[in-house]
Amino acid sequence: MSPLLILAWMPNDVGKLRIGFVVSKRISKHAVDRNYIKRLLSEAIRAALPRLPIGLDIVVSARQQASTADLRTLEQDMLTLLQRARLLEVKPEADTLVEET
Repeated sequence: MSPLLILAWMPNDVGKLRIGFVVSKRISKHAVDRNYIKRLLSEAIRAALPRLPIGLDIVVSARQQASTADLRTLEQDMLTLLQRARLLEVKPEADTLVEET
């Protein structure tokens, strides 16, 4: 949980990663605004998708402060929550590998 988002997850039997976004009517009475926040959340998690393990159902719920947050803030908050939950897999990059001689 953070000031902007709530993250919940559980394993699934499908063998695929499924992500859902929840924005309640308490956040905004207008469906257009709620859908816009869902699109922002979808974009905020896009960079982390290759590092997420398969076989999980993830639900991201927006809190009241998320309605005024920009994309960069949501991205940072999303990454922080995923790291805190230990859901991000560490993928070694080619330039960080050191050969022993």
